[in-house]
Parts: sequence; C-alpha cells; structure tokens
Amino acid sequence: MTDTQPSVRLQLAYIYDFPTVAGLLRDTGARRIDSRLFVLDQPMTPSQVLALVQLLQFDRKAKTPAITLETAPRLSTTAYWDREEETLAWWGTVDEKLWLAEQQPPAEPAL
Repeated sequence: MTDTQPSVRLQLAYIYDFPTVAGLLRDTGARRIDSRLFVLDQPMTPSQVLALVQLLQFDRKAKTPAITLETAPRLSTTAYWDREEETLAWWGTVDEKLWLAEQQPPAEPAL
C-alpha cells in the first residue's frame, strides 16, 4: 500500500456572494487548478482551517450552495472502527474530573 497525500477538491458553481466566497477560499490557501476547481493538498495553518470551516458554514447557509467537496482518500469508517481502542485512549486524555463534574447533580446550597 502506498501513502498518498490527502487532498480536498473544491468545485465551485455559481457564486452569489463572490467577494466573501472568493476571499474565504483565498484565505484557505487553496490552489486553483481549473477555472472553478481548487485543491487543498498542503499542511494548513489554524487560520487557514478556520477559513475553510467558515467557508463551508457560509456556503451551507446560502440560498444556492456553490461548493462541492471531494476528499481523497474518501472517508472509510472501517478505518476508524479498526482503531477504536486507539481512539478511546485518545478520548480519555481529557481531564476526567471535568467529565465527572458535568455528570454530577448540582450541590445543595449550605444552610
């Protein structure tokens, strides 16, 4: 099996709010590979990830969504089930006391 660089392809349709969509797309660091096709295939900074999330949220709320995403490799839920123990160990790295506090009923006020 060969490792492939993960990538996200963003295919754009008609853009109603061009300045916002184009600005957010630029802020993601996406490279244009065709007139309406962009690719994200390099490591991203937190600000670039934020721009991608904002772009997707903005597009989802639009009357006519303009962005179609294609990821490579495609999502395989089997891969996550195969690493379930690793995921559970990672999940457990959060301070357990915080989780316990959320599960406890509120303390009775002292009289």
